[in-house]
Amino acid sequence: MLSRLAQNLFWAGRYLERAESGARLINATTLLLLDLPRQTEFDWRALVEIVGAEALFARHYPDATEESVMRFLSSDRDHPGSIASSLAHARENLRHTRDRIPREVWEEVNGLHLYMADEGQHIERRLARSRVMERVVRSGRMVAGLLESGMSRDAAYDMLQLGMAIERADMTTRILDVRASDLLADDVADLPPYQTVQWISVLKSLSAFQMYRRHVRTRVTGAGVVRFLLTDTAFPRSLRYCLAHAGQRLARLPEPEPCTRQLDSALAVLEQAEISALTGHRLSEFLDRMQIELNRLNDAIGARYFRP
Repeated sequence: MLSRLAQNLFWAGRYLERAESGARLINATTLLLLDLPRQTEFDWRALVEIVGAEALFARHYPDATEESVMRFLSSDRDHPGSIASSLAHARENLRHTRDRIPREVWEEVNGLHLYMADEGQHIERRLARSRVMERVVRSGRMVAGLLESGMSRDAAYDMLQLGMAIERADMTTRILDVRASDLLADDVADLPPYQTVQWISVLKSLSAFQMYRRHVRTRVTGAGVVRFLLTDTAFPRSLRYCLAHAGQRLARLPEPEPCTRQLDSALAVLEQAEISALTGHRLSEFLDRMQIELNRLNDAIGARYFRP
């Protein structure tokens, strides 16, 4: 596969997953507000921290209000990680690879891009925002189904799926890192009220609530959520599953050894961690380490396959 083509497919996968994950995060946060008492103060900056764009946000918005944060994350084209920007980038990458993907995938992504450019401007009201985010998630699931049922299992498919797996792993660690910092305190006396509701929101941000209840079979707890999202071998958005899926895709690509060595390094960090002991700053340090490992994996893939 040509270097440029591989790069287009890999980043199309990352941007598609980024847009869908962003929509899930926004929708879960909107629903969380309905479950918390009206007088509860919500720190909207936490959502900006999840995507790692605090400096960019501060340059464009004076205050972290609900409206400014929602606009920044959903429709702000000056923010390269917003849903609108991610869809635009995914569309552009897929435009160069239209002969490698099912025609229906291009049509769905192009239609969603146009929909977001229009409806994404009307996200001030929570009901309208929820409707837009649900459309993004639904289209993302449709694209995943079209790829699964209509794309040949060749190098193009593997590269697209590889990008999706790495982006999904990255988002799982980011959501856990920011959301858990206030919920898994080192001192149990510091735990905030309504923490169960907030942990449920963490699960819903990753569409994991139903599968958690099915497989863990206990009430929602911080330790249980962290263990499930980091180590579960069957849930597609857990860190372990994403890394394993990335390994399967890499194994099918030519001469993947530099990339698989870095993937093995990331898996070793996960395997060696004492998950039950990860609370407070220890969890944050572990997740920061995992994000570094994922960035190195991304760089290794770029060095191996994207440069002539």
